[in-house]
Amino acid sequence: METTNDTRLLEMKGQASKLLTDANELLIKPGVTTEETGKAMAMITDAKNIKAQIDGLMQIKEAAKSFEVVATAAKKDDDKPAPGGFKSAGEFLQEVHAVTFRGKPNRRLKSWGDPSEPSNGAHTGENGWMETKDLVESIGASGGFLVPTETPNQFLQWPDTGDNMIIESGATRIPMRRRAISIPALNQGGTTSGQPHWWGGVLAKWTEEGGTKEETQPTFRQIQLVAHKLVCYTEATDELLEDSAVSLEALLNSMFAGVTQWERQNAFINGTGAGQPVGIINAGCTIVLNPLAANAIAVNDLARMLENFQGQSPIWLFNRRWMSELLQLNGPAGSTAPNYVFMPSARDGFPSSLFGFPLYFVEQMPAPGQKGSVALVDRSKYLVGDREAKTVDSTKIFKFQNDITSWRCVSRVDGQPWLNVPFTWADGTTQTSPFVILSGTAGGS
Repeated sequence: METTNDTRLLEMKGQASKLLTDANELLIKPGVTTEETGKAMAMITDAKNIKAQIDGLMQIKEAAKSFEVVATAAKKDDDKPAPGGFKSAGEFLQEVHAVTFRGKPNRRLKSWGDPSEPSNGAHTGENGWMETKDLVESIGASGGFLVPTETPNQFLQWPDTGDNMIIESGATRIPMRRRAISIPALNQGGTTSGQPHWWGGVLAKWTEEGGTKEETQPTFRQIQLVAHKLVCYTEATDELLEDSAVSLEALLNSMFAGVTQWERQNAFINGTGAGQPVGIINAGCTIVLNPLAANAIAVNDLARMLENFQGQSPIWLFNRRWMSELLQLNGPAGSTAPNYVFMPSARDGFPSSLFGFPLYFVEQMPAPGQKGSVALVDRSKYLVGDREAKTVDSTKIFKFQNDITSWRCVSRVDGQPWLNVPFTWADGTTQTSPFVILSGTAGGS
């Protein structure tokens, strides 16, 4: 009977081992298919089921042996006096510690093995304890190499702020079919006091009947937009392109679109005009006001910006680090308690407007203390010359010898404010503009 059981156990172990070997060969071979992966996983499951049956048979076998050992030991103990017991649980624990950690022998302690643990394949460790090894997927050599790592067909990317078209979405767009375009405009930059400058020099004069009519003529200027090139470029091996779980081409298209739009807005705000658009901060028509205090915003600063603004649909642009200043924005000094003018209560949601005009926190705005960290603008008075919004091309020819595919993204655009100087009112000193910003220097002027 014993020989029959042993033979059966050996056969079952051989079946489980073969299943695991076959599954391993399927999973590690190059170009394994989904169907082959599923077949390998089924083999692994069958092997686990066989192992569970082996464990059950071994438990029965070991239990039978333990009963025989107990019966034999009982018979022998009847022929000799029993060794002395322990006086307390503390004495027992001390003796266990001495045997375990110092190797000190003690006749009153006996090694005991769990009969539920299979002894086949196990080895005896220090102090006679039985050690066994199980197949587990958390250790590579013990079966973990058989379990493939899953990669979903998706890609995690933290989204941008989504505000990269604030300027362009409200700007006046000029389609361009050539590299440059010239647009005639009325010259409204006069500064003579006592007369309006909205009509480029045309004036109305009072005269008597039959009197001589004084001639006045408008003056003109020319706005020129020149398409500046904005590019992105990336290379990737053909192997990566073929083996990637994520569509690399679709990912690059998305990234090119995002970074191109971000840089276009950056130029529309901060551009110098040298090889790129003229941004609103550096434009000749932008009015720059000094705040009352450095690195701070006061209600008076915002009021003076409104006073110098001239436009139809203004919006506020802030660097995000101004948020805490806005939340604590107080009214005129001298009141006995703070008079919060922006946030009436901390229980309310963050306001989306200031003095009734939309408010945006924009990443491309300069930091507090720098010129242009706060702006009040009329986007419709900014011109965007769009020659080529975004074109993405790829080729295998450039580095064909190296099996490399290259991608490029090209955007051609220009931008500048409609005006070249601020409006001067008839009093000869008051000036307004569609673009008003705060400088980084305190002074209140």
